[in-house]
Amino acid sequence: MNLYLIRHSISEKLIPPKKDFERELTQSGIELIKKASEGWKKIIPSFDLILYSPYIRAEQTAKTIAQIFNITDKLVKENNIAAGCSTGNLIDVLSVYDEQNIAVVGHQPDLSNHITNFCSHNHLNIAFPPAAIAKVSFDGSMKFGIGRLEFLIPAEAY
Repeated sequence: MNLYLIRHSISEKLIPPKKDFERELTQSGIELIKKASEGWKKIIPSFDLILYSPYIRAEQTAKTIAQIFNITDKLVKENNIAAGCSTGNLIDVLSVYDEQNIAVVGHQPDLSNHITNFCSHNHLNIAFPPAAIAKVSFDGSMKFGIGRLEFLIPAEAY
């Protein structure tokens, strides 16, 4: 299985009374995820499924990616991968899907923690900027410590 971890793109600052989950992508965030997604198409043929956090900025990011890849019918909002999602929760969510190439659009520091938990037995300090993508592959089932980090690419690479 190939798991693609994607951080939502650049979003608005939190200014009350707006709630964190209501924050939207900025115009530069929209442009950045479009450019990054076009670049990803050079190394990723497609995704079988895109799961995304219920936060607006994650949904906007996921929908933009789906449009670029022409797979808008493969989007699933997953409330259990909102900010604060543990790797154990992510494994539980993913265990109900049979797809082999799954993208998950989420938040920091969750994504760095997932990479650490999947690919190492030590804590890693991983920079995971907005609109970055990481590929973690598994032979067989998804478990702690057995994933391979194949790449982590910041959006600015494109």
